[in-house]
Amino acid sequence: MLSVLLKQWSEVREKPGAVLCSIVAWKGSVPRKDYPLMLVLEDGNILGTIGGGSMELKVIHAAREMIGTSASRLLDFDMTGDDIAGDLGLCGGTLKVLIEPFTLYIENFMTHLASQKSSNKKLMVKLSIFQYPEIKVERQLISSRKMIGDPDPELDQRIKTIFENQQTKSFEYKGVHYLIWQPFSLPTLHIFGAGHVGQAVAKLAHFNELEVKVYDDRDALLTPERFPYAQRISIHFPILWEDIPTLNNADFVLIASREHKHDHELLLGLLDSDPGYIGLVSSARKWELLSKSLLSNGVNPDAVSKVHAPVGLDIEAQTVPEIAISILSEIISDYRREDH
Repeated sequence: MLSVLLKQWSEVREKPGAVLCSIVAWKGSVPRKDYPLMLVLEDGNILGTIGGGSMELKVIHAAREMIGTSASRLLDFDMTGDDIAGDLGLCGGTLKVLIEPFTLYIENFMTHLASQKSSNKKLMVKLSIFQYPEIKVERQLISSRKMIGDPDPELDQRIKTIFENQQTKSFEYKGVHYLIWQPFSLPTLHIFGAGHVGQAVAKLAHFNELEVKVYDDRDALLTPERFPYAQRISIHFPILWEDIPTLNNADFVLIASREHKHDHELLLGLLDSDPGYIGLVSSARKWELLSKSLLSNGVNPDAVSKVHAPVGLDIEAQTVPEIAISILSEIISDYRREDH
């Protein structure tokens, strides 16, 4: 979300004034619990979302009133109502939304965070929100336990525990609101196969803010027109594995090649690299034959059992777009279940 928001902001030609809106505290059932960010621009455009609905609309109205000012606001929303015709939300929880001018300092802080988080998986952000006599926000990047060092022993230990457990938590302490935030990085999806299914999945994956890399030996299919938002990588069979980037458990793989023998070769190589997810476009019978061959080639049975084949949630998909939806739904279910 962060990198996408910054990319959208960088593409704004005439940089208007902007207000940053972020959910900094939540209890119970609320639209989002991942520290969502939204920019409200003075020209009326909105970048990002904090959950939609009447709550977001009220935040947008408040933010537009603050364009051109230096003040910040902290808004409380109660969503525990039970009146269908009332103004209170019905989700069942409460939340706080911080609204503040999107200054050059914040932009530079977020840009630095986005550049650092890929190399430091434990990187966290500490927001200290002072409410009196006026709203004041301090930000700090925390890359190690020793960086915390708060003079208050109780507060210091509390933040260190959150950091050690790699959690996102908000709390109040002595009149100050704290948010300790672990930026969640969406996985990179590696699609082996630039055919119809690969193209449809790549489009949906980009819409869902994943980084996408597409591999194929058919250069005619690896065009900017077919894959405008994906990195396109030409490969050849047999595969020279030194040309393929090293994958790890933060990476997701979809195999949708044009030949069964290519699927087999890809599985033999990719299962050794142990990505977090491998999905294979196949029938049940094809997977039965491929899995037997993999086992006979000495592939670890545990690795074979982790392959999602046939790939995708069972939604009775028939068309290519429906198949793509079933595949990406399974991918989303997998990475959200693992990380939250």
